[in-house]
Amino acid sequence: WTENGNLRSYKFDLSTTSNYFGDGSDGAWTVSTDTTDAPIDSACTGTSGTYTLSATNVSFAADQVILIHQTQGSGAGAWQKNTILSYVAGTITLVNALNMTYTTGAQVIVMKQYTNVTINSGKTLTAKAWNGTVGGIITFLANGTITVTGNIIATQKGFRGGAAGFAAAATQAEGTAGAGSVSRSANGNGGGGGLRETVGSAHDAGGGGGGGNGSSGTDGSFNPQGGIGGNSSGATDLTTLTFGGGGGGGGGSLAEAGGDGAIGGGIITIAGVTITISGTIATNGGTGNSPSGGAGGGGGGGGSVLIKAQTATLGATLI
Repeated sequence: WTENGNLRSYKFDLSTTSNYFGDGSDGAWTVSTDTTDAPIDSACTGTSGTYTLSATNVSFAADQVILIHQTQGSGAGAWQKNTILSYVAGTITLVNALNMTYTTGAQVIVMKQYTNVTINSGKTLTAKAWNGTVGGIITFLANGTITVTGNIIATQKGFRGGAAGFAAAATQAEGTAGAGSVSRSANGNGGGGGLRETVGSAHDAGGGGGGGNGSSGTDGSFNPQGGIGGNSSGATDLTTLTFGGGGGGGGGSLAEAGGDGAIGGGIITIAGVTITISGTIATNGGTGNSPSGGAGGGGGGGGSVLIKAQTATLGATLI
């Protein structure tokens, strides 16, 4: 294979056939105590059609399966499963070409390749919180069974809520468009912040958007100044996966602070040959803070859950 006049060699990724569920190289994993996921991850950028990804983590290594996700910014929600051919000094060389250009706001996460995964009853695997660069995603593969009698939770691990106002307008929530600013407009799927009531009572903030539109905040006594609900995001067929938008901050009155907006849900995507879930899979948004004086903050939107299996038995608690 030649590229730009240079001879290159690649190994083929059979992830669409026999190797889709990984090679089991990470062995069996049992979650027997409450655990917060600590993935190998990094911010990343890369150009569509190329075989390199700029990302820095000394634990990246050849043959690792990775999830590349445009978490914020242009193309937010787009993702690709790929494999590392090699890693040297901040550059991942990929087995397969990038399916799109990944820009600022993208992250790459290693998908551990287990044989069997067991989440014991009463125990919880929790996603690492999104910090504005990485986090918010639980993802792994199993070439045997995934048995969940406990919980896999990404609730309130997605986009962060907006700050409340105090005798001032509040901040938009974080959303697919990026960090928020002082505005009542939606911020992608993040809710807008409530404006300050200049005469008396405060105004509510907009709710965060998730898979559907978030609700707009209630107006105060005068002009419409409640925050606008976040926009819908993601795709029903999960070809795009998004965090739930945060809730906008509540506007403050002349004497009282509003409430902070809530955090949206993160992303859960797991794949196993046989999956049995009798426990809970959840990636909900939170409830906005409701102070006694100023307007309440908006609620966070729910995140995305993608489960792939040859045989799946799913319980009723997928929320």
